[in-house]
Amino acid sequence: MFIGDVQDAQATVDAIAAAGGQAEWRPCDMTQYPDVAALAAHAVERFGGINVLCNNAGRGVPGPMHETDPSVARQVLDVNVLGLFHGIHAFTPYLRATAANGRPAFILNTGSEHSLGVPPHVGPMSVYTASKFAALGLTEAAARDLAPLGIKVSILTPGWVRTERVAALIGTSAAAAARIEPYAQDSAEVAAKAFDGLSAGHLIIATNPASREFAMTHARQLMAEVQRLPQQAPEEAGLAASGRCPFMR
Repeated sequence: MFIGDVQDAQATVDAIAAAGGQAEWRPCDMTQYPDVAALAAHAVERFGGINVLCNNAGRGVPGPMHETDPSVARQVLDVNVLGLFHGIHAFTPYLRATAANGRPAFILNTGSEHSLGVPPHVGPMSVYTASKFAALGLTEAAARDLAPLGIKVSILTPGWVRTERVAALIGTSAAAAARIEPYAQDSAEVAAKAFDGLSAGHLIIATNPASREFAMTHARQLMAEVQRLPQQAPEEAGLAASGRCPFMR
């Protein structure tokens, strides 16, 4: 395993080694494309190829849209959206080579349950929510683009996960614990579901049962709105899906 992180990841490397694995890390700022491109090249040089990219850059900010500082919003979008794009772009040539050699090649983007709708039990984190909606769009577009190259793309959409950072947040107050603890999952459980979903080729890997109700409500609302559109004429049906729509050329 090769890890890129803007923060010191040596503790993670040591934990992997203690469990019998092999890992290295290199500083990388996902908002800076040269950093990401150098990370990809170094990983291939060190290990000879890449099978899986875990595209796991993320930053959150609390608050409603109209109360979020624009400079902070840009930072969130740079990490959560542009960072994912940088990873996809920089690693695709190497993953393509992996697939061409008959080996599995995967990209796992880390989204959030915010990718599935606006969670009523978490709130508000509006710019973060918007960025995670964008992560789903990036994933769907990349899945379409990279499928002919033999690369499978998925998005992981967990809720609260008991990482060190979330555990510290839970410990700040009884109110924080009440908001988070009932919905939090252990990181090992989320990791296992991520691996299983990736292996099965699932586009969306949802992990938390608490996400189901609001995500289903969002999906029904979307379907209801789309069904208001008139049916296409028979001679036009399927043009957009097949790429033959004159307005999409």
